[in-house]
Amino acid sequence: MAEHLDAVFAFLGQIQADAQLRASLNEVCTADEVAAIAAQRGFSFTPASLLELFQRCNEAPVARSGLMDEKLIRVYLQRAALS
Repeated sequence: MAEHLDAVFAFLGQIQADAQLRASLNEVCTADEVAAIAAQRGFSFTPASLLELFQRCNEAPVARSGLMDEKLIRVYLQRAALS
């Protein structure tokens, strides 16, 4: 897990500034799909790493349609406590 944190948080750090990324993320509902989008952008982490972060942040493992960006931003904002 620890080896993936840097990649996860580097990817999540781009969400607020990248409208296209936000739109892509809002079309998905699972960590597998988020990891696939991240891989397309050159970030490598496992869906399990993201699921563990969701659990540690008391976030549901699946997002409702259109809300994945908000879930990921909430996780990103807690990065100091999660690292």
